[in-house]
Amino acid sequence: MRRVWKGAAVVVAAAACGAVVTIAVRGTPAPAAAAPPPVGTALVVRTDLASSVLTQGTLGYAPSPPLVNHLGGTYTALVAAGTVVAPGQTLYRVDNEPVVLMAGTVPAWRPFAPGMTDGPDVQELEANLIALGDATGLLTSAGPHFGAATEAAVRRWQVAEGYPDTGSIDLGDVAFVPAAIRVATVGVGLGQLAAPGDTPYQVTTTARAVSVPLTPNDPAVTVGQPVSITLPSGTTTPGRVTAMGSAAPSGSSSSSSSSSGTAAVLTVTPGDPSATGTADGEAVQVSLTVQSVGHVLAVPVAALLALAGGGYGLEVVDGPGRHHLVAVRTGVFAGGQVQVSGVAVRAGMKVVVAQ
Repeated sequence: MRRVWKGAAVVVAAAACGAVVTIAVRGTPAPAAAAPPPVGTALVVRTDLASSVLTQGTLGYAPSPPLVNHLGGTYTALVAAGTVVAPGQTLYRVDNEPVVLMAGTVPAWRPFAPGMTDGPDVQELEANLIALGDATGLLTSAGPHFGAATEAAVRRWQVAEGYPDTGSIDLGDVAFVPAAIRVATVGVGLGQLAAPGDTPYQVTTTARAVSVPLTPNDPAVTVGQPVSITLPSGTTTPGRVTAMGSAAPSGSSSSSSSSSGTAAVLTVTPGDPSATGTADGEAVQVSLTVQSVGHVLAVPVAALLALAGGGYGLEVVDGPGRHHLVAVRTGVFAGGQVQVSGVAVRAGMKVVVAQ
């Protein structure tokens, strides 16, 4: 048996699980038939280590503000689930008149017409008319006032969309959302009566995202923290925590994952969305960092020796047939490696590793 230090204790490194066992030998030689365990060598390296845990997540698309209908009549045209609708395109038709998507963060709450009071909704409308090309030669920048130039641009837009050429827009003819949307599900049918307050579609953004519900046992997480996403295929792709909100709060105002009574939900954005495919509602795993250290010395876990008197050591190779033992302190275990430190440990040392 290898690693006998002056008749004291023989120590054997465990496998990659990180467990280390100690076997005391008090002068009794090993049986002649027992073959020594196979060994190899590795170098002490300086690196970064991070231990992590896997938690369940759902891969799909980031949520979007709800799409609310403001028109009465009959639904005469709808788009299919999975369709992406960009600003300037038709969302659906009521009594054969289109409801057009426009980009904006302020929902429409009133008709647009000459003489209306100034407001942020007017500025959103003008920004869209400029972007769509209907305000060329009329408006150079968007503002909150509905003037003659705005009215002329609206008339151009109405002719292009098939609306009556009135210069004003009824409430419900346009729907403002921050960006292009993806129709996740269709909640109404052709020929169904349309009523103000309907949500004809459940919609999402076009951005890929993973939703991760946390439990009190999960590590603390911060927005901006890098993570790793494991896809159903077994491949991994990097991501980053981009939002954290509370779900199902029970009397607590905090959204921290450590707050009792409050469940936190992370939004993780993949670094390469194309690597995640197009599936919606797919189960994935997200690796959350428990502990991390940078620029530390590390060796394979199998190089650790559990000393009979307590503590850990490494068997350093000095040359052919010449080894010596150095004591070490251990730190983070991660990826089959362990952080080590000690006055006699330096990068580039060759150490014995159990196979």
